[in-house]
Amino acid sequence: MKAIEINGKIDDKGNLILEHPLEIDAPTNVRVIILVPEDYKMPEIETDRPNEANFEKAMNAYKKISEKYKNSLRELGK
Repeated sequence: MKAIEINGKIDDKGNLILEHPLEIDAPTNVRVIILVPEDYKMPEIETDRPNEANFEKAMNAYKKISEKYKNSLRELGK
C-alpha cells in the first residue's frame, strides 16, 4: 500500500472531512488511520462483538473527541 498524508477533521456526525479532495484517478478501497491527541483515552472495543456494534462504539468515541481533534489540527496548521 502507498501512504497519502492529509489533514482533516471529524464533524459533529462523526464523518471524516478531508482538507482537500484526493487526486486518485478511480474509485478504490482505502485504509484509514486516525491519529488523535495523546491525552485522549480510547475506550476498549470488544473484539467478540459484531463489526456493526464495534463501529457504532468507535463512532461515538470519535464524536466525543471531535473538538479536541479540531484544536489539534488547528495547531498543526500553524
